[in-house]
Amino acid sequence: MNVLKRMVTAAVATVSVGAALVVPATAAHAADTTLGIDVGNIAYNQVYSDNAEVLKRLSEKGTNCNFYTGFWADPNNDRYDNNPASTCGTSSKGYQYRDGTKSWVTVNWRARAWCADFAKFAFYWGTAKYTGLNALASSFRTYGVNNGTWHPKGSYVPRKGDAVVYDWEGDGVIDHVGIVTSYQENNTDGTFNSVEGNRSDAVKHVFNTSNRAASVVGFTSPVPK
Repeated sequence: MNVLKRMVTAAVATVSVGAALVVPATAAHAADTTLGIDVGNIAYNQVYSDNAEVLKRLSEKGTNCNFYTGFWADPNNDRYDNNPASTCGTSSKGYQYRDGTKSWVTVNWRARAWCADFAKFAFYWGTAKYTGLNALASSFRTYGVNNGTWHPKGSYVPRKGDAVVYDWEGDGVIDHVGIVTSYQENNTDGTFNSVEGNRSDAVKHVFNTSNRAASVVGFTSPVPK
């Protein structure tokens, strides 16, 4: 009998373990990815860098005059986005690839609404795919849909490195985008922290936004190149 009991117990344990192995992890409990961590760190370090040149980027100088648009709209940059923007009289240092070489160069700041330029910068230097992204915040939702990584709010716990997309007016028009840097609870009713460009005319670390906030539309996870 003792042998039989042990055999039955072992069989039940095996079935239980086997069942656990085949249950997929839900989206709400997905772990941070290495790529997402890298993207999130790029955004976070724009605020907390000890490099004086990076810290110059924190606030725009005049209406929409900022470093991140200067980066993407610089014809000398190998990653020039072919979307010209006017220079606005300010410059600072930053890395660019020019003629195939990564160099610490002077970047002339340029003016346009720039939250998407900031978020795209984090995707790019975090080594995520960035093709399909442009100067519009809405391009991050399109990117997510096209790459299978779009998550409407209420269905998902954001991960580090995700782009969070906002509609401030509630009119169905995407107005803003930022980068998630951490989250507080591992459920869809939790909150997250983010770093966002052009938030009150600056790069801001935003704390404790509800995953279900009225202004949040959803989240796009970065994908590898």
